[in-house]
Amino acid sequence: MVPTTAPPTTPSPTTPPDDGTPTRVWLVAALTVAALELVRASGPLLDHAFAAGVVTAGVTAVTTYAVAGLVALVLLLATGARAGVPSGRTLLAGTGVLAVARLVLQATDGDVRYWLGLACVAWACGVLVLAVAFVAGRPDGPRQAAFALLLGCGLSVALQLLLGTWDAVWRTSPVGWTVAAVVALAPLAAFRVARPATGAGAPATGRPRRLWAVGPFLALAVTIGANPAFVASQSGVGLAWAGLALVGATSVGCWLLLRPDRWAGGVRVGAGALVVLAVAVAMGVTTGTDGPAALVAVVVLDVALAVVLVGTLSMRRPAPPGTWRTAGAAALVGLGVVGPLLLYMLDYDVPLPVDNALVPVLAALAVALSGLHHRDPAAETPATGDDRQPARVRAVRLLLVPPVALALVALVTAPTSTDGAAVPAAARGAELTVLDWNLHYGVSPAVGVDLEEVATTIEAADPDVVLLQEVERGWVFGGGVDMASWLADRLGMTVRFAPAADHQFGNAVLARSALDDVVVHPLPYGAGPQQRSALSATVTTSAGVPVRVTSVHLQHREENTPTRLEQLGTLLADAPVTGPSVLGGDLNAEPGWPELALLEGAGWVSAVDTAGDPAALTSPADEPRYRIDWVLGQQVTFTEASVVTGVQASDHLPVVARLSVP
Repeated sequence: MVPTTAPPTTPSPTTPPDDGTPTRVWLVAALTVAALELVRASGPLLDHAFAAGVVTAGVTAVTTYAVAGLVALVLLLATGARAGVPSGRTLLAGTGVLAVARLVLQATDGDVRYWLGLACVAWACGVLVLAVAFVAGRPDGPRQAAFALLLGCGLSVALQLLLGTWDAVWRTSPVGWTVAAVVALAPLAAFRVARPATGAGAPATGRPRRLWAVGPFLALAVTIGANPAFVASQSGVGLAWAGLALVGATSVGCWLLLRPDRWAGGVRVGAGALVVLAVAVAMGVTTGTDGPAALVAVVVLDVALAVVLVGTLSMRRPAPPGTWRTAGAAALVGLGVVGPLLLYMLDYDVPLPVDNALVPVLAALAVALSGLHHRDPAAETPATGDDRQPARVRAVRLLLVPPVALALVALVTAPTSTDGAAVPAAARGAELTVLDWNLHYGVSPAVGVDLEEVATTIEAADPDVVLLQEVERGWVFGGGVDMASWLADRLGMTVRFAPAADHQFGNAVLARSALDDVVVHPLPYGAGPQQRSALSATVTTSAGVPVRVTSVHLQHREENTPTRLEQLGTLLADAPVTGPSVLGGDLNAEPGWPELALLEGAGWVSAVDTAGDPAALTSPADEPRYRIDWVLGQQVTFTEASVVTGVQASDHLPVVARLSVP
């Protein structure tokens, strides 16, 4: 007969009761960093599955994350944890396999990267669940586990800042390999958990009943609470400052958990309400003037989660024992991660019956409710001078130093605003070179995110103005990168960004000179399924002639010609031509279609048709079959135009045009 709880362990008279606390906290924190990185990486991987259809992508995503339960089951059985309570050996085996797989992943590409990447994210989620159960299932464990999860979020944000939000998993440079090695091996620094009997390796006495809530918590973290690109795009503040605010918020939340005092019921209920309200406010921001509210909301979210997580991981009523029960909890965690992410993102291809911003709010509600107790805890004796926490517990607070230190360093190395570097007021010549490119939120056909290839391709064209579409600033399907800030910093250009589907996806204009009179043009939704926009700005030539440039992305479904015509009609009415003008973008329309006839009738001239090869195709990048990306002009003369071939950083090829102004 399986016992209801693991037998208590008698500590050695010479072992402090808090022995191993920093080790256990570090283990969960380091695994949280690894899991968040791999969850972000799963976005571009799953985007690859969309080539086979929405259903295929959805089934792949759900299956991948549900396999976290199988991972937990295998590890528990392999290490003899028959009651479903993980031991130190269980965690050491799991982190060891994860470390090897993560390093192998760094050296792969193509289909191997796709399958191994999905396996890695499932393994990371399964091991993290076991680690949380291992830490939480002991005296004072819920606070330690909550502390570790928040610490991991703070470390993840700081690491993203140092990398400019372009994760190491996509980099083949020495920097990428160094960071990958650190992320892979950091959990193994807690190898003391494998020591049996006492201290770090002492077995837990059970596992939290509401362990499933770790899933939606991770979904909120990767989407909002540990996503500096989201905060920067949603609030309008610079990327580095947004990240520093998140690190500060998670550090404050961790600091609240250093005290052993229990919170009153009103505090717990209030914290849960704040979690839901904060997510609603952060997701509800629709204009730049509301930006500060989004920043404050995410800071409040990260602090309030500290209180909620302690209740979520409470051992007041441990879960029934059983290996299959723990495996089931791990599977629910995996589904809790991917469910909100998948529903939120699929709305842009298969619209939900409600606003998709409600999805993360519901995830926040699930986490908030999981943290509530039905009964107030028993009264405790106030701490006295002799009852202070021992020094070893107080040493846990030193773990807050790395994320804060890394975030402060990132203030120097990371982009501090989306305005790019200081640029001259006018362009370098009387002629302009314009590059137009749909970046497909940075995801390449080869299953990767190669921002350096994007940058070097732009540099090779030596453009004065860059018109971009499908630029992401925190979209999980694009790996959570702030492409606008990264490209502006890397290229030394100024940049302006216009939201389309949401504040994390839209159009951008970059230039080597100032961008003036910036205007965002919302376009009609029409038949959907996605909101679109256009972004206009003025560039001044060295001769003092203003040139109006516009980046636009029209609706993508082939049958949506009426919607595209409506969108073009709105754009032409909102942005009448009053001087030299350039219009570039993914029109999702081919030569001879009504969309091009409308533009030609309005006086627009195609650069490629007048100064290039009209037979050049632009999409898809690996095997071009369509010509849907355009550069057009009015009151300008195109002298050169071409489609750049051999580029695999997006599913589209860039179009480059050189023009003179009368």
